[in-house]
Order: sequence, then structure tokens, then C-alpha cells
Amino acid sequence: MKRVHIVVTLARTKPFTTKSDFARMAANEVAIAASEGFITTRVNDEAFSNVWIITQAGLEFVEGFNDVFGS
Repeated sequence: MKRVHIVVTLARTKPFTTKSDFARMAANEVAIAASEGFITTRVNDEAFSNVWIITQAGLEFVEGFNDVFGS
């Protein structure tokens, strides 16, 4: 889960593209984070981008993780 935390935190502090070297290197963790709803490429109800950004669920995940394990 620490690696998923890193992915979600990076999506918050420095959003990365879907085809970036980081996204390729951490493909499994990106997939988990997206599947859990922690990150998304959805801009609004009708549009998507090629950049992973954090969601509200992702913010809650990061805060909870930090509370338990520290930042």
C-alpha cells in the first residue's frame, strides 16, 4: 500500500500523464489507485484528460494513511 500511497500523493502534488515514464514504471500501482477511485483522468462529466489527478477518495486515503503510518 505504500507504493499506492506514493502514486496517489504524486497525483496530488505533481500530476503525471498516462504515458509518462512514472506511469509506466508504476503501472500496477496506478491501476490499483484508479480502480479504488483514488486517482482519475476525468475532468468533468463529459471530458477526460491524459493526466492522472487525485480524487476526494484519494485525499481521504492519503490522510488516513498518513495518520496511521506518518507522512
